[in-house]
Amino acid sequence: MKKSDMTYVLGIVFAAATSIFYCCTRWFHIRLPRYYPLEHVWKWANEKGVPSQAWYAIQVFAFLCGAIATLAVYFILKYACRKDFELDPADTKKLGLAAAALIVVCMAYILFHEYGKWGILG
Repeated sequence: MKKSDMTYVLGIVFAAATSIFYCCTRWFHIRLPRYYPLEHVWKWANEKGVPSQAWYAIQVFAFLCGAIATLAVYFILKYACRKDFELDPADTKKLGLAAAALIVVCMAYILFHEYGKWGILG
């Protein structure tokens, strides 16, 4: 596989996997630490009535899982695929469109979740 094809595929995998894992924190109610800015501490518990931020931990979780998925795909492409394998331009376009659609769906879900959580939807 050409280096440019590998870079393209790995970029798509990272973006799509990061989006999916961000949504997974909501779908599967994954408990992550929260930052309490007034106390300057991280806690696993969600204390009611005390302002806290979960976004930092969600981002780290999503980026780390996206990086692990990308690394796995890298090793699969590097060692399991034939050396002369090349992506067809049509497949490249389909892969990009599928990843863009997945990312848009994940972003829409995140917006829907956040707007619902904060009462913006009504």
